[in-house]
Amino acid sequence: MAIVLELYELKNLCMEMSELGAAQYQKRTAPLQDELTQREAYSQFGEARVKRFVSAGLVSGQRDGRCKNSPKRYSRAELMAAIEAEKMVALVNR
Repeated sequence: MAIVLELYELKNLCMEMSELGAAQYQKRTAPLQDELTQREAYSQFGEARVKRFVSAGLVSGQRDGRCKNSPKRYSRAELMAAIEAEKMVALVNR
């Protein structure tokens, strides 16, 4: 099965993958700058989308402490990778 992409789709895909690579690099070099609180993740990526990624097992949040009400943090790079995977599924499964 051949995958057919328009030129602009391929260009956008390359741009998005380079942004994802930069986010992964930042995650490795400065891990604290990669972390988002749950509230920040919801505002930047959308609450429904983040919850969908968590329920699908694509991203996982880590609590700062052991308490139930300690802030949950997400990786910006993981959220971006999940969004790109979602886009790729839409392109591949046309």
